[in-house]
Amino acid sequence: MTVKYMCNKPLMHWPSDLLEVVDKCPLCSSPNNRILESSFVDWMSDPPTGYWEMMACTDCGAGYLSPRPVRESIKNAYSQYHTHTSEKDDLVRKGLRSIKDYVSKKYYTVASNSGSFLDHIVYITIRMLFPVSSYLDAKSRHIFKVHGEPGRLLDIGCGNGEFLRLARGFGWTVVGVDVDEHAVSEARSSGLDVRSGSIDVIDSKEKFDFISLSHVIEHVYDPIALIQRCYTLLNDGGTLWLETPNIESLGYALYKSIWRGLEPPRHLILFNHPVLNEILSKSGFVSIEQKLHGLSGTYMGLSSEKLLNISSPCSSLAGCNKRKILKFFRVMILEAAQMFSRKRREWLTLVAIR
Repeated sequence: MTVKYMCNKPLMHWPSDLLEVVDKCPLCSSPNNRILESSFVDWMSDPPTGYWEMMACTDCGAGYLSPRPVRESIKNAYSQYHTHTSEKDDLVRKGLRSIKDYVSKKYYTVASNSGSFLDHIVYITIRMLFPVSSYLDAKSRHIFKVHGEPGRLLDIGCGNGEFLRLARGFGWTVVGVDVDEHAVSEARSSGLDVRSGSIDVIDSKEKFDFISLSHVIEHVYDPIALIQRCYTLLNDGGTLWLETPNIESLGYALYKSIWRGLEPPRHLILFNHPVLNEILSKSGFVSIEQKLHGLSGTYMGLSSEKLLNISSPCSSLAGCNKRKILKFFRVMILEAAQMFSRKRREWLTLVAIR
């Protein structure tokens, strides 16, 4: 899909003295590359930032931003980034969220091997709705499937602590870290042990049974070191759960420069399954399993369609109607791809055992 930038929003260009060129693949160190995307725009910032360029390593297939912001300046890319704060919902959203919370609680109660008769009825009903049950399993980061008993849990990039509160409610001793001071403050207001900073603020003597990296490794400059650090913090038999956008997804093939998973300049490195699997294996993990995140195709499709409308607004009513029809088919195709093609899933969702 070729997109012309018709939006009238002014672009903010990153200062050249705050950029660095990446002359080799950050994952395999190969100097061989090709241009994957050139002059693409960060439509998720206001004002949008541009133009960015992403390279593809011709050896391992990973994608990486180059030039990219130097470490000292990357915080500026998050000034309008809202994923770590609580949303202010309208009445409809509050109602839907209440229903979701009710169903989720009953589903997870049974998943944790307890619950009433009504809880089991809800659980069985949700299990019959496969994309929904797969979605709930992934939102719980599969803690009920990979661990029989609760233990110590660390969530890196925990945001406002939503997952920590879920795990704590089912008996886990939880710890979180995040670089966003506002998110840390909000999480602490729930009585959570959340520390400000990166994984480096966790003492090496602390050990965990479960570590979560949900959409984190694409944001860091050295994801290999991060994964290796997770390995050292895990007890033997402990679990690393991670999820990150898949550069080989069908969504990227469809939407190209406006695919939601690109998100420059916050997403510095994008992975495919083989390279991520190899990093985990070389870090010492002995069992690596790919999981399905239900409804991820729907989410990524709708998010990418939103960016399409921002970057290239409809010029006529007929054009808008045509786009709505195409939107429906594209999103349905993406969701179907999650179930029928592991390689083309929107997100790589992996569970690795130490």
